Amino acid sequence: MNDTLEQQLDKLARACRILELEGHGDMSLGHLSLRDPQGRGFWMKRNRIGLGEVLGPQDFILLDFQGLQLAGDGGRHSEWPIHSQILQRRPDVQVVAHTHAFHTSVLSASAEPLLPFTLDGDYFAGIARHEDEVALIRLPEEGDALAAALGEHFVVLMANHGVTFCGTSIEHATCVGVFLEKAARAHLVGRSAGLRHTMPQEATRQRRHGQIMSAAHIEHSWEFFCRKLAWATARDGGKGAVFTA
Repeated sequence: MNDTLEQQLDKLARACRILELEGHGDMSLGHLSLRDPQGRGFWMKRNRIGLGEVLGPQDFILLDFQGLQLAGDGGRHSEWPIHSQILQRRPDVQVVAHTHAFHTSVLSASAEPLLPFTLDGDYFAGIARHEDEVALIRLPEEGDALAAALGEHFVVLMANHGVTFCGTSIEHATCVGVFLEKAARAHLVGRSAGLRHTMPQEATRQRRHGQIMSAAHIEHSWEFFCRKLAWATARDGGKGAVFTA
């Protein structure tokens, strides 16, 4: 493992803990992956630990695109085809994540579109949604169907299950996950309150979209999330692992 890859996996571990803090944790479920820079496949969070317990490179295993474990200690999540099939279909994607973020999971059960009650919501106009007859995506053909539903988007809701999201970088994927859960929470609160919502025109949404997910906004948000994680770790006695309250 060269220094660059080790640093990337350390950052990916940080992303796992950030997502735990931001509402994506669900016991030991949920996983992130990083495309292997040497083209061997992808590095995926090992099973049996939660997102908040991922502390470093030692918590990832290397899989090829057929699911064969090539390196690392620990077990393989059964839903590895989510990652293999998206990474093969989308050369622009470097990071794939699957979680059961609470508000997003509730939203996944509805065919109603995500309404932009907040700025974050504009990034998810026309959000993809995938329905399947299986509970878990365990076969390559099931992962391929999910990847097809994702298309060129960065998010696909998995009906009555959870969400899969991805990004062109660790920072981008993390922001997509955090902003999505925030937007889903705002949608559910707004709809529950019976608010009469307004829908900006498409041109306005596209302009807002470009502003909310600019490279600078992603960078600033990532740096904030890292500071928040450091504070939470210090608050918990510096043990490293963090958990959603």
